[in-house]
Amino acid sequence: MKKITISIITLAAALIGFTSCKKIIEKTPEMYLSDQTALTSVEGLQAAIIGTYNALTNGDIYGGNAWACGDMIANNVKPSGQGNIVYEETQMLEKNMSPDNRLTASFWQNAFYVINMANTILQAVPNVNPPASIANQINGECLFIRGMMYFDMVRYIGNPNNGLGVPLLTSPTGIDGKPSRAQITDIYAQIVADLTQAASLLPESNDNRATSWAAKALLSRVYFYLNDDDNCIALSTEVINSGKYSLVDSVEDNFLTVITSEIIFALLATQQQPISGTLMGYYRYASNGKFSPSVDILKLYILEPVDQRYRKFFVNHGGKTFLTMFDERYMNIPLIRLAELYLNRGECRYNKEDITGALEDINIVRQRAGVSLLTSIIPNKSFYYERARELMFQGDNFFNMKRMQKEQISDLKLPWNSVRLMYLIPQREMDVNPNLVQNQ
Repeated sequence: MKKITISIITLAAALIGFTSCKKIIEKTPEMYLSDQTALTSVEGLQAAIIGTYNALTNGDIYGGNAWACGDMIANNVKPSGQGNIVYEETQMLEKNMSPDNRLTASFWQNAFYVINMANTILQAVPNVNPPASIANQINGECLFIRGMMYFDMVRYIGNPNNGLGVPLLTSPTGIDGKPSRAQITDIYAQIVADLTQAASLLPESNDNRATSWAAKALLSRVYFYLNDDDNCIALSTEVINSGKYSLVDSVEDNFLTVITSEIIFALLATQQQPISGTLMGYYRYASNGKFSPSVDILKLYILEPVDQRYRKFFVNHGGKTFLTMFDERYMNIPLIRLAELYLNRGECRYNKEDITGALEDINIVRQRAGVSLLTSIIPNKSFYYERARELMFQGDNFFNMKRMQKEQISDLKLPWNSVRLMYLIPQREMDVNPNLVQNQ
């Protein structure tokens, strides 16, 4: 996605008929879009999709909380004493989230806001009837965004004990829709369908917006979490072998103001619009970061203190450890990196008893980190620890523990399917929609 100026973003929002995300959410907290009269031209569609990308940068989604809240729930962080911990954050740290928790409610609101934007654009494309290449690009981007958003929604809110996920919306829906929660299996089927179609529609290059490679890379992540080894290996290999991406020498370069050769998809900041403020507020010492890495997280590196990731991303101030990962005010947020695909494929190769391939993949990541290469794989440990070190504080570790069905997650040693590890449906949604069933 090219660096977008405030004026273009404002135009995009106006063309869709939005005055502001916050105002609309306050006015109709369920799922609402105003009139789509502006979506009658190619220019309107293009402005609308830019507005949809911009909505993804919201601090309650990928601008911060989609990554940080999982670390709070897993107790990968602890209060630093530098900033005030608010009620909602304390609930996450203590695993007693209530239906009125602002962080979970805002995640629900903003996620469905994005999904409804994507659905509205998808519905408008046939009426505008743009050239096929433009229609494919816009449709592919909307499907990519919708698939990505549902993937994180179902992981935070889905309840494996009764199979309920979140409402599954594939067309614009207003307040009167009152949708019920779909089955988790149906949501994953839609995610796979969306990303598969997106991969077939999107171009290989798209001005730093979603591409066919980004859709395939995200789909490899979905298959990894579904424990579908064959499909994960196939998609990861296709992206790795494409020659489009390569690991950079220093992992910290991925968290700056440029798009490196390793980044497959990122949300871009501009000099007018930094997007990582929420992450800085949580972790950055210079911003009086609220959190420090937990002792358990620091132990991941203690046996290999030469690890580049430890040396470059952790700093001690006054006896307290803080992150430097989010120090750059105008950093981009790298949502998908090549290093993850090596780890996805490597673990799946190990599951398929391809030990040689598994070692090759994990050692590619370890070599870049400057640590010794492995000669054997320890089941349920080698890839878990490597993944934790490489993707720490990037929205992966909490979900990976649940994927592995760990029985002692967080300081409270809760089992992976404990309701206390799930977001609750916001109370205001429960109040207006009798078809919703609460996590309990």
